[in-house]
Amino acid sequence: MDKAIQPVMNMPHAIAVTRPQAMPAGPGAAALTPKEILGIVRRHLLMIFLFVFIGTALGGGSWFLLSRYMPKYTSIRPIDVDPPIDTDPLQIVGNQPQKDIYYQFRFTKASLLKQQNMLESLLQQQVIVDTEWFKKFAKIDANGQIIGDKDKAIKKALKDLKDNLQASAPRDQSYLLVSMTCGSPKEAQRIVDEAVRLFLQQQRDLSQSGLKGLLAQRTSQRDEIKSKIDQFERSLEAIRLGTPFARLNMGQGNQTFRDYMDQKLADIERRYSDFESEKGRIQSYIAIYTARVNAPDYDEYVKEQIENDPVSRQMVSNIAAVEPLLNRQLARFGEDHPLVKQTQAALDQMAEALVKRKIEIGDILRRSDLQTMQEQLAAMTQQLDTVTQQLQAARAEYKEVDRVRNQYAIFEKQRDEQQAMLQQMNTLIEKITAQHDDPKISKLSSPYSATVPRETSFPKLLMFVPGGFMLGLLAGLGLAFLLELSNDLLRTPSEVMRHVRAPLMGSICHQDDDDEIDGVDLYHVVRQAPYSIMSEGYRQLRLNLKLLGPESNLHKTLLVTSGQAGDGKTTVAVNMASTLLAENRRVLLIDANFRRPSTARLFPRSQADGTPAEFADHGLSNYLMGQCDAEQVIRASGIENLMIIDSGPLPANPAELLNSEQMKTLLQSCRQQFEYVIIDGPAALVSDSKTLATQTDGTIVVFNAQNTHRGAAIRLLRELKDINANVIGSVLMGVKSRKGGYFQEVYRSYQEYQRVHVQQPV
Repeated sequence: MDKAIQPVMNMPHAIAVTRPQAMPAGPGAAALTPKEILGIVRRHLLMIFLFVFIGTALGGGSWFLLSRYMPKYTSIRPIDVDPPIDTDPLQIVGNQPQKDIYYQFRFTKASLLKQQNMLESLLQQQVIVDTEWFKKFAKIDANGQIIGDKDKAIKKALKDLKDNLQASAPRDQSYLLVSMTCGSPKEAQRIVDEAVRLFLQQQRDLSQSGLKGLLAQRTSQRDEIKSKIDQFERSLEAIRLGTPFARLNMGQGNQTFRDYMDQKLADIERRYSDFESEKGRIQSYIAIYTARVNAPDYDEYVKEQIENDPVSRQMVSNIAAVEPLLNRQLARFGEDHPLVKQTQAALDQMAEALVKRKIEIGDILRRSDLQTMQEQLAAMTQQLDTVTQQLQAARAEYKEVDRVRNQYAIFEKQRDEQQAMLQQMNTLIEKITAQHDDPKISKLSSPYSATVPRETSFPKLLMFVPGGFMLGLLAGLGLAFLLELSNDLLRTPSEVMRHVRAPLMGSICHQDDDDEIDGVDLYHVVRQAPYSIMSEGYRQLRLNLKLLGPESNLHKTLLVTSGQAGDGKTTVAVNMASTLLAENRRVLLIDANFRRPSTARLFPRSQADGTPAEFADHGLSNYLMGQCDAEQVIRASGIENLMIIDSGPLPANPAELLNSEQMKTLLQSCRQQFEYVIIDGPAALVSDSKTLATQTDGTIVVFNAQNTHRGAAIRLLRELKDINANVIGSVLMGVKSRKGGYFQEVYRSYQEYQRVHVQQPV
């Protein structure tokens, strides 16, 4: 049997192991893997299907009953929301706010519609009081008044209104959505319309309240400006009416006030200059004429005037006419003739008269010109004095007019400033008035009517049936995971690695999963059913034990213990010894469980084995108490290379005996005689096992998938660590194959492989 070819299978965790790490371990130390989750679902698939069916049926039934007896209708009405920008109502602007600011503005408006004071105002409207919806909460008389406890009825209606009247602000839109859900489609529409109307009115009144005060203030300021303008106009009118020359400044004709005064003053100054020039000219003439009068001779001008005198010229003509007559008389009569003398006397008289005339004419001319110039000088002096007076008066008038003009200009400037202020104030008042009268002053408008719902909004078939399906699925999954996660047993190798963090050296399947061991003693399954899955698990344990280190460093003394009795530690110890025997190893099996000994039952003594009869009852306790030698307690098991030390009678102080020098000496002696010493120790419920754990080369802890809880396993490993025990690994007993689990697939593959192997031996 030992030499037979054994089927080899790569079981999980067939790796070299190390001592347990000092990191904390406990429930939930690692998350479930997707495969483990799938396994949980597969194991509870029927229950999950049942819950899904029940949930779907309940969802469909609820939909049918609610749609028939308690339908709900939802009416919706949008409210347009303008951007929150204060724009000039008299201009067209295209500014757009930031999206976040715009959304926050709309969200705030939607929140205002849901405020309690708004809802209370809505419930006071007669349109709402007359609805059947409101009558569910209060009794209404024929006059539309609430009968009974009004506050209680309002409170109930308000609560329902808060739940069913909704106002939302879609993020990427420019409007609000107001909706109402109730049992009547027309009443849902009526409530929404009334809510929107009341909300728009309140928002408009709120926005206009601030503008009314501002408009009154600006109107008062405008009246004050008008009063100041009237005052300045009266002052200007007084200036215009109080000065005769002011009319030129009032825009009569194209000549301005300053042009008129400049021209007038220039004319007078020009006349003054002309008169001054003329006076100088006359004075120069007077000087000439005075010199001419006082001169002894006549100048050429006087001579010329004398020559041009007609009397003198006549007298010259008469003399010229007499001189030929005298010449003829002289020629005829001689100088002494009386006629000649008479003619000569007449000619001399005429010449004397001519000279006298010239002197008279010359004196008259010289004196008349001088007198004329003197007269002109006097007249010019008088005119010059008059012009001088006019010039002085004009200059005084110019100063006065300039003063009046400056005062006029000041009043005119102040009036113009007030008129500009009045124009600005009128513009501002127009803007405020336009804002006040703007139908979108509150940035809200809703020219629509609420929709009349034609389909029920609740219940929805597409919501209840899938919802029931999902709830049933979630309930089934939740219960499945609750059942799995609430079970804190170490049922699988993965749970050992996740929660306990102990190196797993082998996993032994449950007897129900191995058809090959029917009727086989589990203590001797390796020998009696060598081709079974369970036997392969023990051989895997042997392999992992050998992989702990090189041959020279093998753990020769091994303690097999468990958390509590019945976990299968004796089964593991006996079958592990059988696997080691298959390699021709000399093995010693020590039964150190004084309270529940097993080797005497599993390996009964026989007279044929050569054991002396007088030592038939000797065991480990006898040796430790000094009642016999080591050779007397070691006996043959009936199996080649396997020796046994029975436990012996139960001593009074087992822990102390196991911690004695005799025990250490025995183990040291056995190390030299045997290749492996396997100690079937007591459960960790007693201190015996901890005492043995400190004296052996290694300790193997047995966990039972049907009995060992995570907390107990963690506590056991912690206690062994505290006493510095060398826990080289653990063995999980009684592992059941589970739907979706790894072992179910492994067991099936192994059984198929084994059948082929038996039919066609290699």
